Amino acid sequence: MEKWWEPLRAELAAIISDSPPMVIYHYTDIDGLLGMFETGKIWATHVSRLNDSSEHHHGIKVVADCVRDAIPASSKPLVEKILSEFKRVETYVASYSTKHDLLSQWRSYSGGKVGYCLGLATNGIATLDDSTPLLEPVIYKDSLAQQVILRMLSGVDEYLQNNQFGEVEVGFLLGMVGGTLANLACTIKHPTFEEENEYRQFYQPGATSLQLEKKFRNGRFGLTPYVEVPFIEESRLPLKSVTIGPCQDAELEMYAVKTLLEKHSYMDVEVLISEIPLRF
Repeated sequence: MEKWWEPLRAELAAIISDSPPMVIYHYTDIDGLLGMFETGKIWATHVSRLNDSSEHHHGIKVVADCVRDAIPASSKPLVEKILSEFKRVETYVASYSTKHDLLSQWRSYSGGKVGYCLGLATNGIATLDDSTPLLEPVIYKDSLAQQVILRMLSGVDEYLQNNQFGEVEVGFLLGMVGGTLANLACTIKHPTFEEENEYRQFYQPGATSLQLEKKFRNGRFGLTPYVEVPFIEESRLPLKSVTIGPCQDAELEMYAVKTLLEKHSYMDVEVLISEIPLRF
């Protein structure tokens, strides 16, 4: 089954994936900054605690509507089983942007204080061997998301028609479909967010050999589950730059960031100051 599934997943990825730029950016607040420097890892937040909960609701609706429209009414039990499976998949998300100085991102991630944006080399972020989660582009066009979903459901239908399985095998297949749909729901965002040009990493505890400890922090919406996702180099950020968000004293902030870089032996890292005025 996995020999069939992997080529289909590769085909789906080819529909939506452009090669990411050499450097992508992660916005964070002071706690996130210090945490990443101390551990050499990035926080992936439970999908229920993302900064804008409406963005996930949009993805869920697109996926659910497309599945219901694609599968005949006579197969309603299968539809409900697929939708139930994908909605209960536990997913953690780490977000990146292709831009290092966006007003919307400073507002979302600075927590009303000074924010920071880490420029990270993409060749140090994700691998294909489950040692780190894959890096996926966010989809800003519902029509593209629907194309991916329809191709996946078509592939699943063809496979079921040509093979005979028991309940265990069908359950395993539905689990794989549910996990993929859960990822898709997390990558689909409304077109108004397109300026972010976002990429995401997804961690699903039941769908990978990578085992990460679930932790908790005080987040924007209260108690927030998260996991620390490693980069390719153990306990080390693939760090290329740090951009300091709008602030009152840029010179002092730059000194503090450079001191932090020196303490953790990050050499040749560019330190930049946001060009956006403090009062926004």
